[in-house]
Amino acid sequence: MLAAAACAPPQTKTSVESLELSVREILELPTYEQIYRDIVYVGEQQKILFITTTDKEVLFSIDIRVQAGIKNAGLITIEITGINENGTKSAVVHLPAAEVLLVDADEKSIEQYFIKERGGEISRLEYYDEINRKKEELIRTAIDAGLLKQADFNAQQLISSFLALSNIEVSSFREAGSEI
Repeated sequence: MLAAAACAPPQTKTSVESLELSVREILELPTYEQIYRDIVYVGEQQKILFITTTDKEVLFSIDIRVQAGIKNAGLITIEITGINENGTKSAVVHLPAAEVLLVDADEKSIEQYFIKERGGEISRLEYYDEINRKKEELIRTAIDAGLLKQADFNAQQLISSFLALSNIEVSSFREAGSEI
């Protein structure tokens, strides 16, 4: 059986390139997503000679979606490292680390709890500025909670399952650009 495996045709460069292209196409999609519901407060108060001239406050909640995945899928490479006795090829896959791909606030999910507008209205720009600040906070929160680790894990599972369809078992994953 070992002799038969040794006589099997080697993996051609063209078929490895074809597999790499297919994997790159798959990973153009995010591999992990979390949706956060966050409470946002916007407030401004101005006084002239101890008299309140402007008092604007709003409290609302909003859903913010954070997606992570492989951003530079073009850096993925697959190296066939051998063939075992049952004909399954083993491979080392080099892929870039997961990154945050998207942070999106769903404006339709806004639920306003209270608003007070004395001395002026709260502008749409003030809403958006505060939502953008919340997005930056949520990126850090999501990364601390393991968003990128989960996205890496999901990408590896996806690649392993895809390559298994071509009778290739992934022996290890390495960071793109690293040597075997």
